[in-house]
Amino acid sequence: MRNAAITQTLSYPLRLPDFIQADALRLLDVSREVINLTITALWDRLDEFATRTSTYAYKQVEEMMAPPLKHGHRQWRAEAEQAGRILRGQAERKKLFGVVLPLLEQGMIVPKTDKRRAGKNRKTIKQAMADLREANTDGGSTVELQSLIEQACNFYLENGCFPATYEEMQRVPVLKAGIVPYASDDGPKMGQTYRLSLDLDHQRLTLALRTPDEVGTWARSWRERTCQMSLPDVLAARLQEGAMQAPILREIKEADGSRYAVLDFMVLVPVCSVEAWETCQNVLGFDWGVRKLLTASVVDLNGNQVGRPFFLDTGPFDGRQARLRRQIDQLKVKVGRLEQQRDRFPLGDPRRNPSEGALFVLRREINRCWRQYEARNNDLGHLAANILLVLATAFDCHLIAGESLKTLKSAGRGRSAKGRWSIVARAAVQVLSFGHPSGMAAPPLHVARLPPLWELGQHVSIS
Repeated sequence: MRNAAITQTLSYPLRLPDFIQADALRLLDVSREVINLTITALWDRLDEFATRTSTYAYKQVEEMMAPPLKHGHRQWRAEAEQAGRILRGQAERKKLFGVVLPLLEQGMIVPKTDKRRAGKNRKTIKQAMADLREANTDGGSTVELQSLIEQACNFYLENGCFPATYEEMQRVPVLKAGIVPYASDDGPKMGQTYRLSLDLDHQRLTLALRTPDEVGTWARSWRERTCQMSLPDVLAARLQEGAMQAPILREIKEADGSRYAVLDFMVLVPVCSVEAWETCQNVLGFDWGVRKLLTASVVDLNGNQVGRPFFLDTGPFDGRQARLRRQIDQLKVKVGRLEQQRDRFPLGDPRRNPSEGALFVLRREINRCWRQYEARNNDLGHLAANILLVLATAFDCHLIAGESLKTLKSAGRGRSAKGRWSIVARAAVQVLSFGHPSGMAAPPLHVARLPPLWELGQHVSIS
């Protein structure tokens, strides 16, 4: 059952103008270096982050160390905030590892044979997860526990033994892409690292960022160097009903190696209250995984079915995703072979160059495949959500009831292919929870466990 939250924070990424991209990326590079140095320096003190001494993570980091690089106290606050958030998340994950550790056993590993390589015993892992799950739990930490068991099994396959500590299994989680949260600054008008103003009548945003120049000097006149951006209609509408929160500057890396900076614009909006059961004439219920992806049906308060159920048939979608996933696995095998071939020669040896060039091409291809894989899943999730919204509108449903996805497992989507298909269902629920990007309002989403739906009904097919 979803908690009755009063407000929720929505994020809208806005790409910065081209003339400020170089300055913003330079800022993200410098901040990423400081954040990674901070995480590495405090990794041995991870247990201390299990106890939160303050709401803001930067205050806890400031008590432990001085800034590794001097470029402004408020800038250091933003970097310490991001480092503290990462360390707090890892500390929570380490707590859960203590729950998983007693359950790790060799029965979770299928030994290598002449015809089959070593792998994971899914049946044993599933039984271990069932033992962990309490009778009254809603599965809130089930996904995290599942991830830890999978990670421990991967460690066993690489090293021949299970990890004794969390730090032995988990590498230092340094950032690969830059990110700077401005929540620790003094706001859009008084901030020392950014300034921001809005003109909702003309849907314009004026922004100034404190950034270093090419030689690393932080100019004092940064407030005068402003840029303007247009606000999308959906964001302007959200600002009319909600409150602006501190933005986040973030770097996005493309598969071809290019990168650009975006400003995640945060808006705090009220959550639509769930309609009382007595006031609902019709309710739309849906379930995942029946007839390929989705089954939906409308019932009234008396429990009578209104119309015939609808089934979303994904057609050849699963097969295409499975083939793409197998292609990714094959590319990874080629990368591993080339890395071994490259490592036979010492650093600086020109004989490493052919392997380095081929590795760049293969890794770029892997990134492209993952982008296509996830884009397909997201598109299908949005399509499923739109179908539910259309059905709810057509049958005058003020409430949509669906199954909780906290325990949804992303495995077995396509023959002999590892899957991450749960992003389809999660993307659909995200649209149902927050509304369609085009502005279509969604009825309140009520997360519950539903009984199996009917087996006969109409089909919605995807070619």
